[in-house]
Amino acid sequence: MIYDAEKDILLNTSYKLEDELDKIYFLYTKNKLTKEEAEELEELARENANPVNSYAPIQEQIDNIYTELNSIKAEIKELKGQTGEEPGEPTEPEPVEEYPEYVQPTGAHDAYNTGDKITYNNKKYVCKMDGCVWTPDAYPPAWQEVVDSTENSAENAEVVAENTEENESEE
Repeated sequence: MIYDAEKDILLNTSYKLEDELDKIYFLYTKNKLTKEEAEELEELARENANPVNSYAPIQEQIDNIYTELNSIKAEIKELKGQTGEEPGEPTEPEPVEEYPEYVQPTGAHDAYNTGDKITYNNKKYVCKMDGCVWTPDAYPPAWQEVVDSTENSAENAEVVAENTEENESEE
């Protein structure tokens, strides 16, 4: 009965994905759902989730504030001569972190899009969808974990060097 009610909610209403996943987990831990039912409902929740429902309830106001803030920032940069330094002096660009820490989006203006890179729980990910407002835990199909191959490359280089030395000593 609880399973059917939750399934009906996921198929016929708007919901915030994280809230529904929390509710499914709660029902499972209270033995109101079997493991199979919980897994099926989690998959259904992710399949039918709409990013718009995960935005803050005052999204329009936030978007307006964001637009105004960007306008003010542009005016300040113009007044400072773009960098705050004297005109004509060369400036170094600020380094951009390749995999910045995940920040929960508040709306469409800062949702993650295909190709965006993040660090989440000390793991690196690349976004595989546009308009993603969920963490890699909440919606795994939207994220591809990046495996750092630099450690393997260093190990492989050592093995190659060792093999080269062995081959040279045999000759």
